[in-house]
Amino acid sequence: MVRKLPWVVLALLFLSTARCATADLAAGVGAVPFLGPMLVPPPPTPAYITAIGTPAPAEPVEPDFAAWFPAEGGWQAVRAADWQAMLVAAAAAGTPDGWKAFCAKAAGAAGADRAAAPLPGALACSADPSVTALQRVALALFDLRAALGLWLVGAPNGSVGAIQARQASLRLLCATAAPGRLDAAALAEACAKGLDTGYLEGRGPETMAAVEAAYAGYAAALAQADPQTAAEPAVFATGGAAAP
Repeated sequence: MVRKLPWVVLALLFLSTARCATADLAAGVGAVPFLGPMLVPPPPTPAYITAIGTPAPAEPVEPDFAAWFPAEGGWQAVRAADWQAMLVAAAAAGTPDGWKAFCAKAAGAAGADRAAAPLPGALACSADPSVTALQRVALALFDLRAALGLWLVGAPNGSVGAIQARQASLRLLCATAAPGRLDAAALAEACAKGLDTGYLEGRGPETMAAVEAAYAGYAAALAQADPQTAAEPAVFATGGAAAP
């Protein structure tokens, strides 16, 4: 029995080497493009991955400015679903084509006179490229208000991080925006109020009041700088694309 032991060990070594060679060969063949998957099928997708699926893209939102800026009740009258719709609309309006569609809807809601309905009017198309550029700040305040509202009502998608991200974006815009025809003091005041951080200390309603005041003041300044809305936005001569 003792004499046979070395041969048993040697046989086991050869067997393990053969298994490794087979595994390496299978791995090598499986890595060959096109041919590999046919000869060595890939492992099946785990069931828990298949169950997750692919998230569907966000559906376009039909703007409802009457619900987004209620005449009575203030921000408390806005439903959680409307805050969420505002976030989706703001994200879509961040592209040239999205802004063209969104500002046209806002122009339809505001009418020809921007000052007659300044809240939707701040987002209505302008034929002046300098005003169109400044409407980026209005869109940022609109987006910030929606994120803040969603958090205040305790909706699942509301978070302090989302508010801070939008304030960071607003801070950058405020640091780079050129007032142009707009009252520089109005721009500075809107930026200061929009960057209120009371919500971090438990004073969320105070921050909402500051953000809404920032948006309303900025909307009035935009109406003064460009009283007439347009059917579509201005185009930047340098970039050749609609803004913001």
